[in-house]
Amino acid sequence: MKLINFLLVFIFSNLVTAEVQYKIGLGSCNNQNYPTPAWDALADENLDAFFFLGDNVYGDIPSGELDYLKQSYELFSSIMPAWLKETELLVIWDDHDFGLNDGGASYKYRSQSQELFNNFWNIPDSDKRRSREGIYFSTTKSISDKKVLIIGLDTRYFRSDLIKKDGAYQKNTAPTSTILGKEQWNWLKGELLQPHDILILATSIQLLATEHRFEKWSNFPHERTKLISMLEKLDSTVLIVSGDRHRGGIYKKGNLIEITASSLNRGLPPYPETDTLLLGETHTIHNYGVIEFTSANMNIVLRDEEKNLLEFIEIPFK
Repeated sequence: MKLINFLLVFIFSNLVTAEVQYKIGLGSCNNQNYPTPAWDALADENLDAFFFLGDNVYGDIPSGELDYLKQSYELFSSIMPAWLKETELLVIWDDHDFGLNDGGASYKYRSQSQELFNNFWNIPDSDKRRSREGIYFSTTKSISDKKVLIIGLDTRYFRSDLIKKDGAYQKNTAPTSTILGKEQWNWLKGELLQPHDILILATSIQLLATEHRFEKWSNFPHERTKLISMLEKLDSTVLIVSGDRHRGGIYKKGNLIEITASSLNRGLPPYPETDTLLLGETHTIHNYGVIEFTSANMNIVLRDEEKNLLEFIEIPFK
């Protein structure tokens, strides 16, 4: 009986693997000064692409000067795995590779930091990120006979100042406060009008979570409501991907799913955190995410650096 069960598991596992047609890895919070065992696990995933979700290096210092960020990029370039350099990379930034902890639009070196970002990630000269403010972008792919729209948001360059009290960020309800800025909002509205079957929306800070004291979209409640309303009106299948938190998890609001993959090598001591919209648990150990496309659905997977399964959800295509 044990042999039969083993064979059934083996056959089923291989059938599931054979059905996966495309795989995108997800990760954030990678300090270039520390080892990242997750790179070995991710190499075994045989990814088609990898999405860096911010804090891709830790190059910020309190003054905001950029010398250390330059050194951080140089070090990461020297230690980045060869397989990763040969994989298609999708990239947004967060504060530690923006140049200032929790930084936003008032950061005085933001344009110079963007130039460093564009140069390090080999953004083509013809790409709009070379000629406009902010590192937001979009691209489309044909996967599993579906048109997949991938959008990366910039939650740093235009973001209004945060409000902090007693060590916790408060809600900024000023009508003029913003995360994306007017130009990026107008761009996003236009991008979402593109015909697509699946939307993958990347935001460095969490969109759905509301109950922790750190950075998140709900610190600007009118901006969060605006984005969620736009996404809920879409006819496509929507997946939100985020980083930043040094804990990973999966969240759900109606038909909206968000996976937070954080962090690759800057984990935290285990302490509980929950949220009304959280599915399962959050995980402070080193982790990464994977989006697996099959002919009928997306498998959303969160694993630790030893490839152990932490969280999983299947999203059927509409």
